[in-house]
Order: sequence, then structure tokens, then C-alpha cells
Amino acid sequence: MQEIIDRMQEIGFSQNEAKVYLALTLKNPMSGYEVAKNADITRTMVYDILKRLVQKGAVVEIEADPKLYAPVPYKDLFQRYRQEYVERITLLEDAMDRMETDSKTDNCLVKMLDHEEMIKEVGNLIKSAKYEIYLSIWEQEARLFADDLKQAYDRGVKIISFSYCKLPYDFGIIYEYGISQDILKDIWKRRRIVVVVDRERILIGEGNEKIEEISVITSNTMIVELAIDQMLLDIIQLCMFRKQNVIPEKIESKEQYMNCIAGFHKKLGIDLAKVPRRVDED
Repeated sequence: MQEIIDRMQEIGFSQNEAKVYLALTLKNPMSGYEVAKNADITRTMVYDILKRLVQKGAVVEIEADPKLYAPVPYKDLFQRYRQEYVERITLLEDAMDRMETDSKTDNCLVKMLDHEEMIKEVGNLIKSAKYEIYLSIWEQEARLFADDLKQAYDRGVKIISFSYCKLPYDFGIIYEYGISQDILKDIWKRRRIVVVVDRERILIGEGNEKIEEISVITSNTMIVELAIDQMLLDIIQLCMFRKQNVIPEKIESKEQYMNCIAGFHKKLGIDLAKVPRRVDED
């Protein structure tokens, strides 16, 4: 009994209100005199407590002589409390979203020191999305977040995904090369993951657990824009490759992919010795 009273106090009931509500739950309807006796509350106090509980919507009055009292079923009561709590949090969040502040911390790079933390933060970002999610992702990580992404899609969030792999879901807008992971791991050692939410917040992480690199999350607009621009270029390049038959629908090996790309660069007259190289290029 005491545990229930303690828990009710945690959600806004006073100790005596909790005792009265619990007494009525165990036996009802009861008169004020009976409530006082069963809840171990003095008769001088019980009517004020019952009045407060009626105002809170936790107890109902029954017209009789004398007047009787009954509890609102606890499942109905707690469901209403739950809904009101969620609504208040939502309104508070919306109000704070509209608030102008001088805070600089959102623009800082927040470091995540391990793979597990990075994966957790990706999930949190997806769940927080209100309007849009842009993803540059690999098959392994896409499988981890497929359910969260589907829930976001079902609540109306626009999802645009880019991948060199074949993604394990078919909702949203998808741009993919469809290359097998066995071939991709020979082409690139790193598996960069980029998640942009509502064009406001971004996470850049490393999917390969064997590579000890720090992942970051930030609301820095410049970094968000850079990531979106990179994703746009990746999508444009893929569409160009498909339209001009630069790469086949199915890539059979690393050598095949690299030869296709080299041939395309040569066709464009690009001297690879005169352009920037990736970090992991020889």
C-alpha cells in the first residue's frame, strides 16, 4: 500500500489525497465519514481532500443522502495523466523550439567516443525527426535502424536515403548502387554514416567498429549544408552513371567498379593526378 501512495505522490497527489483515492479504490462508493475511517484521515480534513480529488477528476460525487464518493477507475485516470503529460512536454518542446537564444553549444561538435554511443545517438535522432531525414548509410547500419525509420515514415517524415549498398527497406525515396557488402569492403575500409534531421542537426559517424575514429553530432549549419551538398553530389553522380551506362546494374568485383569509374573520368578528360584524393586512397 505504501508503495502505491509513494508512487501517486510522484505524479502530483499529496499523501492524504493518495490515501483517500486508494481507500475508495478498495471499497466504493462511500460517504465522507466512511472514507475518513478507511483512509485513516480525520473527518475535519477528509471533505477538503475529497473536494480536491473531485476537482482533479480523480473522484466523482454521487448525489445521495448522505453524499457518496467513488473513484475514477485508475486505468482511465492514469491514461489521462499520461496523455496530459505527453501533451505538456510537446507544447514545452514547441515553445522552446520557437525561443531565440544566444546559446552557442548546439553549434559545437559533440564527440561520441565509441561505436555503441554513436549507434544510440543515430536512433535518437531518427526518433526526434519531425519533417525530414536524409541518410547516407550502409546496409549493416540500415538494418539496425529500419524499424525506427519505418515509424518515422509512418508518422509523415520524409526520408531520402543514399547508399552504395542494397538497402533493406523500400519506403521513402531511395538512391542506391546496390553493390554487395563483400565487394564494398574491398573498395573502402571506412563506412561513413551521415544522418541529417530536419536540415537542422547532423550526425557523422564511422560504421566500421575496427576503425577507432570519433563520431560527431552538431547543429552547425555550415556542416549540415556541407553534408547535404555531398549527398546531392552522390545522388547526381549515381543518376549520371545510370543514364550513361557507366556502371552495370550488378557490380561483380572491385576491379570492375574501379575500371568503370576510371573510364568515366578519362572520358571526361579528368587527370586524377590533378584532383584531390580521398583519405584512404593510395
